[in-house]
Amino acid sequence: MIETVDVVIAGDGSGGRTAAVSALERGQRVLIVLRTDVRVARRLRSTLLRTVRAGCGQLRIMTSAEVVCVDGVDGVEAVVVRHTPTGHLSAVNASAFVSFDDSSRSRRPRSRNEDEPRSV
Repeated sequence: MIETVDVVIAGDGSGGRTAAVSALERGQRVLIVLRTDVRVARRLRSTLLRTVRAGCGQLRIMTSAEVVCVDGVDGVEAVVVRHTPTGHLSAVNASAFVSFDDSSRSRRPRSRNEDEPRSV
């Protein structure tokens, strides 16, 4: 599956929800990647869509999944997501990626987009 979205968000903490609301309010297409099950995704989806009154086509949530690769030449161009139960990989065209890692002490997001400098 190859799909195109404006931003991929990994994680569903308050920072991830804030980033999703902000993107949806700007009319962007958002993919949220969660390691959790479908019940959590349903609640998150209904909350986000109710909060911003966005169209259903703007938001997609993948459950039991993890981001395994983010790549691009001058910025984010592609994100690869693995469905953990099956190992199936999905490629997503995206212009931005934000990760909210719950395992770190810092709750600050790690992001990558075309406005950030690249190290060589």
